[in-house]
Amino acid sequence: MAAPPEEPKTFHQHARFYENEFPKEGDDSLVLARIDKFDDKSGAYVSLLEYDGREGMINLGEISKKRIRSMLKMLRIGSIEVLSVMSVDEEKGYINLSKKRVDPDDIAPKQEQFARAKAVHGIMQHVSQSHGLEVEDLCEKASWPLGTKYGCAFQAFKEHIEGERNVWEDVDFSKPGKDLTHLADKIKEDIELHMKRRLVVSTVRLMAKCEVSCSAYEGIDAIKEALLEGVKVSSDGLEVDVKLIAHPVFALTCMCLDKEKGVKVLDSALLAIKASIESKKGNFSIISQPQIQKPEPKAGEESSEEGDSEDEKKSYKSQSDAGDQDVGMGDLDEEALKALEKVEVDKD
Repeated sequence: MAAPPEEPKTFHQHARFYENEFPKEGDDSLVLARIDKFDDKSGAYVSLLEYDGREGMINLGEISKKRIRSMLKMLRIGSIEVLSVMSVDEEKGYINLSKKRVDPDDIAPKQEQFARAKAVHGIMQHVSQSHGLEVEDLCEKASWPLGTKYGCAFQAFKEHIEGERNVWEDVDFSKPGKDLTHLADKIKEDIELHMKRRLVVSTVRLMAKCEVSCSAYEGIDAIKEALLEGVKVSSDGLEVDVKLIAHPVFALTCMCLDKEKGVKVLDSALLAIKASIESKKGNFSIISQPQIQKPEPKAGEESSEEGDSEDEKKSYKSQSDAGDQDVGMGDLDEEALKALEKVEVDKD
């Protein structure tokens, strides 16, 4: 009698992003949680997204600093909230959380941390399924140890892809748990492939805008020199590009994989421009701080940037010849120069 066909293996959709099964306590410990239900007398019950959906609770007094007249106005079933971890009882499984103790400035960084942890877990899940493994077997050997050692597994893998470190020196595929040594080389290859794809998708373009003008004798030369100082802040993989929107407004842009590094570079470029132009008795002001730039409009669509015509988008890109005084200004044509000079003359 023929044996019954083997049922396809099902995979546990594990959602524990870190090595620890419970979050740590303290106001500086934050988690992302989904609001599942609430009670007007006790508080709200939530599921911790990073810890396999473990249940937590926000006591009524920890929901808001203001008096609560209606829970519906404060919380919504299914919404995702950043919460502070007040206390954890691992034996009983109790996790007490607070919404009112969360500093608004900490919300965005926590959301970004969660997104990175989720991205790494997604890669672990995909690779484990392709090799017929449980995702936990792979996580406990690769992503969890790296997250514990470096604070962020995503950043560790990113630095590995960029050649800054070799994370495989910190990974033992033989333990703990199931020995995966025989699959190690293929698993490494697959993880690196998916991580590279993830990094390409996560590349962002940052933009900051400022006004730079000078009615002193140096005029256009002072502006040009100041913008060059901003371009010089560029580093490997973080190139600052300056373009003229409509005098005296200039846009500084930077393509980067790491938003924080990109923001720091643009901030430094703005400071360099400010110091240079003010030393020549010119004026400087920031219109908008570094932020992610929206995608360029498609063909046939109008630009959302007023005045951003092709003639006005004069680019100042850095060149390799550091000895050339026109470094980064090659795309500023005669027409643009004359336009700027005319403005300065008019001011005089």
